[in-house]
Parts: sequence; C-alpha cells; structure tokens
Amino acid sequence: MKKLKGILSVFIVMIMALSVQVPAFAAEQTIAPKVTFSNFTVDKTIIKPGDIFTFTVTASSTRGQYIDDASFKFSGGDAFSVYKGSDTEYVSAFSSSVTVSKTFICNNETTAGSHPISVSCSFSYSGPEMNGDGSAEANYSVMTTSNSTVNGNTPVLVMSYDKFDEDIKAGDKFNFNFYITNKSNTYDVRNVNVKINGGDAFTIVSSGDTIYKSGIGKNKTAELSKKLICNKSASSGYHPISLSVTYEYVKAGATEQGTAEATFTVKTAAKKHDSSVSLTPRLVVGSFNYGNKSIRGGKKFTLNFTIKNNSKSIKAKNVIIKLSGGDVFVVADGTDTISVNNINPNSTVTVSKKFNCLNTAQSGVHPITASISYEYIEGGQKQSGTDDLTMSVPVVQPDKVMFTSIDLADKTINTGDETDCAFSIVNTGKTVLNNGSIKVVDESGTELNSSYIGTIEAGAQYSSNYNLPITMNEPGDYKLTLVFEYENDNADKKRIKQTFKVHVEDYTDPFPTDPTDTLDDKGDDDSSSSKTKVIIGVVAGVVGAVVIVAVIVKKKKKHNKKGKVDFNEEI
Repeated sequence: MKKLKGILSVFIVMIMALSVQVPAFAAEQTIAPKVTFSNFTVDKTIIKPGDIFTFTVTASSTRGQYIDDASFKFSGGDAFSVYKGSDTEYVSAFSSSVTVSKTFICNNETTAGSHPISVSCSFSYSGPEMNGDGSAEANYSVMTTSNSTVNGNTPVLVMSYDKFDEDIKAGDKFNFNFYITNKSNTYDVRNVNVKINGGDAFTIVSSGDTIYKSGIGKNKTAELSKKLICNKSASSGYHPISLSVTYEYVKAGATEQGTAEATFTVKTAAKKHDSSVSLTPRLVVGSFNYGNKSIRGGKKFTLNFTIKNNSKSIKAKNVIIKLSGGDVFVVADGTDTISVNNINPNSTVTVSKKFNCLNTAQSGVHPITASISYEYIEGGQKQSGTDDLTMSVPVVQPDKVMFTSIDLADKTINTGDETDCAFSIVNTGKTVLNNGSIKVVDESGTELNSSYIGTIEAGAQYSSNYNLPITMNEPGDYKLTLVFEYENDNADKKRIKQTFKVHVEDYTDPFPTDPTDTLDDKGDDDSSSSKTKVIIGVVAGVVGAVVIVAVIVKKKKKHNKKGKVDFNEEI
C-alpha cells in the first residue's frame, strides 16, 4: 500500500510540473503577425492608354494569425489612375488570407513600358498577451503599349522579363533575362541596340551595358540576357532596371529609325551580415591634427591625417587624395593632390600637407575636405570607389578693438550738472563683437552709469550719442574708467578699459555783484539828480528872462510908433 501511495505521489508531481511549463512555452511562441502580398494579377494582357483594367492581389497573414481593421491603399503612380471610387479598400478582419482588387484606367500620356502599381496595408491585431498595429507594402509592374496598332505605320516593340523565384540579395550576381517582341505585322526591325541601366541598385558585371541584335522579324520575339550584380549598398525594396532600345526599319524603300523604352521593377532583400565575407573597401579618416589648439589668420600650419581602409581582405589601389580648404585655407606647398599606391586591408597611411590660413578668414570652425578616389578588385573584377572626408579646423582671429576718443578726458565740469561722457570705439580686427556694453566707474569701482551697445562688425566704428550722462556732486580731481565688455566670435567674454582724469568744481558766476558797489551807485544817483535839478532851474530862469525882455520890447514899439525907437535905451 505504501508503494502504491509513493508511485501516485510521483505521478501527481510530474503532472503538476508539466502543467506549469505549458503556459510558459506557449507565451514564448507568441509572435506579432505580419502581412505579405502574393498572386498579383491584371485582367488584361495588353494595356494601352485609355484602357480600363482590374488589378488583384492576395494579402496573407503569417501563421494564420487574426488581422483586424485592414486598410488597403492602391496607387498607380503617373501611369494609372483609380477608375471611379476611392483608392482604399477596407477589410474588417481576416485570419489567413484575403483577396482585394482595384480598377484602374491607363492615363493617356502613359508611354509604352513597365509601370508600377503599389499597394500598402495598415492593420491592427490582438490576442492573448499581444496587441498592436502593423503595416506592409508591395509593388507590381504592369506592362503597357502605345496606342499604335500592329498594322500601323511604325513597328511596335513590347518588352517583358523573367520574374525571379526569390528576392535578389545585396551582393548577389544574377542573369537578367528579358524579351523584345515585334508586334508589327508589316515591318521587320534590324540593328537593334538595347542599353541596360540598373540605377543605384544594380551594376552590369562585364562586357558593357549594351546588347546588339541584328534583327527581329515581324511578330517575332528575341530573347536576351545580361549578367548583373546587386550592389552591396542596395537597400531592401523595389528597384528599377531600365531598357532603352533603338532600331531601324525600311518603309517605302527608305530606312527609318525608331525607339522604345521599358522599366522593370525588381525586388531586393537585405543580406544578413556574414563576418567571413570581406567588406568592400571604405576609406575613412582615422585621426588628424594641425599642431596647435587653433589657427590664426595669415599663419601656416601642417595638416597631418591618417586614412584607414576598413576592409578585412581587399586592398585599395591607386588612391588619389584631392584636398580643398574652401575660402579659408589654401595649400602652401606644391599641388592640392596626393597619390598613394596602396592601402592594405585594415591598415592606415599617414598623409601631410602644409596649408596657409588666409588673413580674411573669420573666426570659427572651417572644413578641409579630402576627396578620395581609389580602385579595388572584387569578384575578379576591377571596381572603383570614392569617399569624401571632412576635417574641421578652428580659426581664431585676434580681437583688435580700442577707444579712439573720450570727450571728458582732462576736462573740467561743474558739480550738480549732468554731463555726457561721449566716446568712440573702433573694431579693426576680423572678428565681430557681440553683446557689447559700456560703463563708466570711479576709482572705487562704483558704477556711475552704463549702456548697451550691441554688435560692432569687423572694421566698423561705434560713436556714442548721449549714452553715458554722469553727474558729479563733489568738487575735486577724479580718475574715471571707461569699460567696454563684449563677446567675440568664439563666445569668449572680453573687455577693454581706459582711465581718464576729470576736474570737478563748484559753479562760479562770471559777473558777480558787490554790496559796496550798490551804495556808491546810490550816492552817485542822488548827486546826479541834484545836478539835474540845478540845470533845469538855470534853464527855466534864462527862458523867463528872455520872455520878459520880449514883452518890454513889444510895449516900447507900441509906445513909439510915431517916433524913432532908441534901442540903446536902458531897460
């Protein structure tokens, strides 16, 4: 019985352990769902400007997880427009896959070739211990032809290509197989030249970018191929490969020329980094110095820098370094170009060049650019690369600022009077003086007055306009100091000052009044008044005497009318 109880206990413990582990295992498998697109179809084989067609695509949820509120947005770029209705289709929910479609019209100005239609999906998801939002997008190329008919006056060439079973990855080499069909029932074409352009994503491996075909008969198809490599710098997504075709045909006994173009969209995927794969050489500046903390205008200096090849196994060859100092630095010896034969993998070389900093340089940080071109061998093929490297060198021009005049210097002013301390400041340097302020202080450092000036440009002068009026209340000789504070181009706070003397005295009347002078003036006034009265009396007496004489003479005349008047008679 005891044995049976022991076996049951062990069995129960095992069941409990399993029951605890299962939820943890389930939680570890919870992964957010993703939406992918497939089964792109168009319901017409040949699409011409003005044609209406339906584009259909299947959207699938990874691992059949539940998708909510899926909104599908369609775009036909410049070639196609949504025909009636909205460009968006809404699906409330799906768990495994759903098919959505949109009707487009081919725009009248659409040229013959391959044009993309894009579809994007934004959605939400929810579930045990998981909820959130997601998005996905894809592009599909749709072939179009021109409105020319196959029985028209010129041939019609239509191009297509073999789609890839898997996405092209960065660094992959692949054969791009494509077809050119002459749709004409009337004309053969000859001397067909096809130029291939892989844009920024793809590079032609060898033998040029052009394929020649002697001719393509009417209603015939030519199969062509070119080997390309997906550049390592290519990002994941859709990238174009373009075909430009020129050809000849005979019309009414004369040779005519024609052209056709097409663009195909190829999907690429990022390639996982493999540490065993060599990196394409990239040249970078390892370190640099210029010998000083900063460079002054008009001075020479030597720029020393190292260039590192960060590839683990590929050598950079025929390295050409072209240096440029812009408007601030010029090469002081030889040319601006340096040549280095090789830079081994994961190695550095040291390069030096003398420069001269121009006198006209403004204070601040200025660039010296090294434009580098080089060659390397990768996959048995010679490749070329370029890099632009920039080194920043600080330039500090000395501040040159001074007072040119202080009007109160060695002057006399009166106590209690407000007097302007006029001044002028000149900036003869190459730096701008910012946030300038001026103040005047006495010998004890007490501020008598201050004023904000602002900015004084290089080569400019500032003259005050009643900025610093001061009042001195006690007489005496004073030493005052004018202080100008500012910030230079490096945001360093600087100041200049100049001490001057000023004499202060009480006010003195230039025409003083004396009390004694007042009394004398009064006596003089009295004496003058008496003299005036005497003169007036004398004049009055004389006038009276004259009047009396005149009266007597008149009476004598009347009395002696008949006789002779004796004027000698005593009066």
